[in-house]
Amino acid sequence: MIKVENIKFGYAAKQVLQDVSLMIAAGSFCGIVGPNGSGKTTLLNLITGQLKAASGSIAINGRDIGSYSIEELARHIAIVPQNMDIRFPYTCLEIVGMGRTPYKARLKGLTQEDLDIIEQAMRITDTLDFAGRLVTELSGGERQRVIFAKALVQQPEILFLDESFSNMDIYYSIKCLNLLKELCAKQGLTVVSIIHDLNLVSTFCSDVAVLKDGRLVKHGQASAVLEPELIRQVFNIKVVRAGHTGLAVLSEL
Repeated sequence: MIKVENIKFGYAAKQVLQDVSLMIAAGSFCGIVGPNGSGKTTLLNLITGQLKAASGSIAINGRDIGSYSIEELARHIAIVPQNMDIRFPYTCLEIVGMGRTPYKARLKGLTQEDLDIIEQAMRITDTLDFAGRLVTELSGGERQRVIFAKALVQQPEILFLDESFSNMDIYYSIKCLNLLKELCAKQGLTVVSIIHDLNLVSTFCSDVAVLKDGRLVKHGQASAVLEPELIRQVFNIKVVRAGHTGLAVLSEL
């Protein structure tokens, strides 16, 4: 589904990513983890075509990312950013409906099929009650759920998330992660998400890519990658309990 080979990227004199290569299989839930400044968001922006690598290649479905038009790419991938600044007073229904744009003919309105897809996405994200409310009136966590619904309305093959649930309370964070895990299992959705909480990664992700100082440290099955020694080396924290239910860690060595 996603193939990244020998990617290098930097800003001016600062090298951000160096020789990063990984493959993410269709239907997997891949967590991207690493300390602040390790290059996680940059890697996500490169894979989604928002940035262009200095060297190396990125392919989605065997096709170079640069060969897709914006409209084509929007039919394959959707992105839920950490924060989305919306200053215009759109209703939540209008925001979620924007996710159908890649499928609409120019100057045409939403079809009944579009409306059915929108209603379903808002229902499963618990945002249907917000439909007539202005998005500018919502809390940060509520707004993120609306943006999440908008991404689902795109019906993507791959969903990218950049710490997208950080503004949500723990109930909705878990609810959204459970929903994503279910969509991976039942619909073959591929999810690539930056997540800081290693306990959430070990619970919900099928595999994990660990970055540090712009390099890929390890990528593989989450239970095999998130070992105490690797966590100590990468994050400088000590694991005091590890098991199939998750990790418990101290904040420092």
